[in-house]
Amino acid sequence: MANKHFYRAILLRILIIIILSGALAGVLLQRHSLIICFLLLILLVAAVFNIIRYFNNINRWISFFLLGIENEDTTLKIPSKTGNKSIDDVYKGMQRLNELFRQTKMEISSQEQYFRSVINQSATGLFSVNEKGRVININPAAIKLTMLQEYHHVNMLQDIDNSLPGFILNTSLSEKQPSAIFENRHGQKLLFKLSAIKIKDQVIKLVAVSDITKELDSREVDAWIKLARTLSHEIMNNIAPITTLSQVISGYYTKNQKAIKPDEVDKKTINNTIKALAVIEERSTGLLNFVENYRKFTKLPEPRLTRVDLSVLLENNIMAASAFKGFNLININKSIPDKVVVLTDEKLLSQVITNLLKNATEALTLTTIENPILSIIVKASNNQTTIEIKNNGPVIPPELREQIFIPFFTTKKEGSGVGLSLSKQIMLSMGGDIVLTPDKPQETSFIIKLN
Repeated sequence: MANKHFYRAILLRILIIIILSGALAGVLLQRHSLIICFLLLILLVAAVFNIIRYFNNINRWISFFLLGIENEDTTLKIPSKTGNKSIDDVYKGMQRLNELFRQTKMEISSQEQYFRSVINQSATGLFSVNEKGRVININPAAIKLTMLQEYHHVNMLQDIDNSLPGFILNTSLSEKQPSAIFENRHGQKLLFKLSAIKIKDQVIKLVAVSDITKELDSREVDAWIKLARTLSHEIMNNIAPITTLSQVISGYYTKNQKAIKPDEVDKKTINNTIKALAVIEERSTGLLNFVENYRKFTKLPEPRLTRVDLSVLLENNIMAASAFKGFNLININKSIPDKVVVLTDEKLLSQVITNLLKNATEALTLTTIENPILSIIVKASNNQTTIEIKNNGPVIPPELREQIFIPFFTTKKEGSGVGLSLSKQIMLSMGGDIVLTPDKPQETSFIIKLN
């Protein structure tokens, strides 16, 4: 047993103290010579002092050892030989522990240097912020993108956007990793993502920042290409019949590039002309409507933000939606708090809600569903209020989910393809958003996000 010498030394010293105490008591009871009593007393005191010193030596080195561990100092030189086998065993155990801590410290330091090197070479900017808003760690990529330095306060990020410091300091991280895009003075579009870690009773926010300008520009080009194709397709669908019918009608009344005589016009020609003109009128009207929708999309009015009670606004929109064909056949489920006040443009938000209610009504009534359900759910928190409008109608196919917000894209025969794209534009102009939630079986859900 490794500690047997230690136990033996303790027991031997205790035994000596007991023997000396007994001898001293016997001498005193028998009233022997005072010299013998004095000698026994000196030996007893020496034995007690010896055991105290024995423990003090060990305790002193244990105290040094623990203090070194507390201060992450593993340079303590513990005596290897003291001439006392039992103490040497204790010191050897402490030395082994000290060496183990030293090796662990070296491994941690080595790993820390490795991870710091990886972080410093990362193209993604990374920095951490304490509860007071001070930057406590930052890599070169983040310095380049944000112009922050270590120990700076995040309020300096107001140079990028006035709301950016508030986004970092005040955003709740309880539900998911929040993110937002801000544009700096150089035109770079920077994506900020937040996460958090708790260290020593303090919440440290970790911020990842990356330049997504090229990615967004690429998506913007793709969106314009899709828009151009949609515009070309829609215009050609209306122009081609007009051009063809105009040529046909012109052929009815010309011969050898000269106008025919009135008596050459028969009843069949007149009827065909009337039919062709009706088609031309229909196509022209469709083209005018298309242009009008495009004008609405490109000339969105500036939002006028006021404090609006969502519960009242939604009830008014539901009442207005009752005019939609088939709306009375739908079961309406509402989860709307009594009073939720938000800062928004009442007319523009009503336009978005009405469009979603109309789309849901059409989805539920144009197909055979035993129990059509339209749900309206409002959730309010300190940072964001959301309106979820969902129905149990046909789901949107995966291949169409990314296209539904593209202007003039539609799957309806008589649809303009403006509703959802215009709704998206409206919400973005008010600092919010509208998203289609991940695909769920037998459910289509749109969420309106309000700041």
